[in-house]
Amino acid sequence: MESGATTYEAMRRSTRLRAQIPVRIVSLDPGVSLNERCQTVVVNCEGCGVRFPRAVVVGLQVSIEDLPGGLSAQARITSCVALGKDWLVGIELEQRGNVWSIQPTPADWTGGPAPTAATIPAPQKKGEWPYAIFSGKGEAHPGRK
Repeated sequence: MESGATTYEAMRRSTRLRAQIPVRIVSLDPGVSLNERCQTVVVNCEGCGVRFPRAVVVGLQVSIEDLPGGLSAQARITSCVALGKDWLVGIELEQRGNVWSIQPTPADWTGGPAPTAATIPAPQKKGEWPYAIFSGKGEAHPGRK
């Protein structure tokens, strides 16, 4: 029996990968002092989740600096959740794309508008990194088998 409830997996627009990428988050609001080095926990072509040492304001416009290749990307804070002494901060990119330089790029990370959950294709190279660790729900879990 199927539930009519919406699941997080159905709402997800692209494949998430667990990745620890060092970045620097800088506030674009001159009234908010934020220039923090941190690491991503999870990334996709719409944004990332980072572990942060303090809470930040949801809605704050930021720049993600020191990306691979010396790039930066404009983004905004979308969530801030306490994780013990640290915080998990969700960040949404202004323009979707592979700013993380992940190779090979997941099939649903292509340019253009975000596909709907129903049109996201399954990974094609199941035995090859990072496809070897994808679950059927589009999220990588390296510690699970």
